[in-house]
Amino acid sequence: MVSKVLYRPFEESDFDEIARIMQAQWHASEAAADAYNFLEACDDLAYCLSLSTFSQVALVDDAPRGIVLARAGEADGAWVSRWQAASEDFMEQMNAIDPAALARYRSFIDATVRINDRLVEQSAVDTASEVTLLVVDKTARGLGIGSVLFDAARDHVAAEGLPYAYLATDTDCDWKFYEAHGMKRVARYRTTRDERKLLPREMYLYRMVA
Repeated sequence: MVSKVLYRPFEESDFDEIARIMQAQWHASEAAADAYNFLEACDDLAYCLSLSTFSQVALVDDAPRGIVLARAGEADGAWVSRWQAASEDFMEQMNAIDPAALARYRSFIDATVRINDRLVEQSAVDTASEVTLLVVDKTARGLGIGSVLFDAARDHVAAEGLPYAYLATDTDCDWKFYEAHGMKRVARYRTTRDERKLLPREMYLYRMVA
């Protein structure tokens, strides 16, 4: 049976399903309860949404199975506030379930931001535009969804008159996908032994020509 694939902007009804996809890929710690892991994925998604001015969701047989988020210029203030407030709410719920896991997650965020800021400085990329999230459910791979979503983000950046977007990724992600789609690695950071308690082995910055 051939699946029906449609694309449209993000709707809030997509949120939980996209968060579950992110949970399965990046927030599935065996040391934490499933309810905590889901909230961590929700916070990650809310953060990415707060940064973004563009979205495209892939629906496979009417169910969300992938999303790309991107930023070109400044996001609307009300949009930013909406998702920042959601993030704060998720953090409160996470703290109620597992304060130790939340502390570790906060340390991960702080370390990631610090290193990504360093990579941005080293590469001297223009930070006006960024691909903030790209994720496709494992059950929907092989349908070309990732490529369509990536191209949609590229087209949005070009339509906004910006020459390129950058993207931060690491060895816990499919970074080879970005190289296969014409992105150039412009900075790399190899984490120390102590940092690997929280972070992936290597972290990268890529630049996409619009």
